[in-house]
Amino acid sequence: MINQSHPVHALVASKRIEFTAKSANPMVTQSLTAIANSGLIAPGNTVSRIDLNGNGNFLRIHGDSVTANLPYYGERQFGGGYGDASGIEFYGLPDNYVQDFDAIKQKYTIRFQINDVSDNYTVYIDIYPNMSGLVSVNMANRNTIQYNGRIGTIEKR
Repeated sequence: MINQSHPVHALVASKRIEFTAKSANPMVTQSLTAIANSGLIAPGNTVSRIDLNGNGNFLRIHGDSVTANLPYYGERQFGGGYGDASGIEFYGLPDNYVQDFDAIKQKYTIRFQINDVSDNYTVYIDIYPNMSGLVSVNMANRNTIQYNGRIGTIEKR
C-alpha cells in the first residue's frame, strides 16, 4: 500500500494539478502511416510516438475548473469544421468529474467530460506515485489520442 503521506495524495486532494505532455501517442491509421512514409514526420519521431518536449502544452485541474492546450495528431471522423482550435483546447467546468485511487495498481485515475465549440471530450488521467502521468482523450469527432508526461502542482502566481 502506498504511504498516505506521499506527495501524490496531497497533490490530487489539492486539485491544483498540472500535466505537461512529453510525448503524444496518436492512433496509428493508414493516413498517418502515409504521412510518415512521405517523410513529413520530424527525425526521432514515429507515427505512434511524437516528441513534445519544449512544446508548452498542458492540462490543468484548478479547483473545479479544467483547462487544456494539447496538440492533436490524428484523423477527424465526421464532417464539419474544426472550429478555431486545431489541437485539444478547452476551459471550463467539467461534467461527471471522478477521481479514484487504485491501491493494487498504485495510481489515481481522474476522469471527466467537457465540451467546447469543436468537440466533446472524455478525458482520463492516470497519476502514478513517481509523478508521471498518462492522459487519454476520447473525442466525438476525432480519433483517440494519448499523452505521456509529468504531473506537478500549479504554482501560485
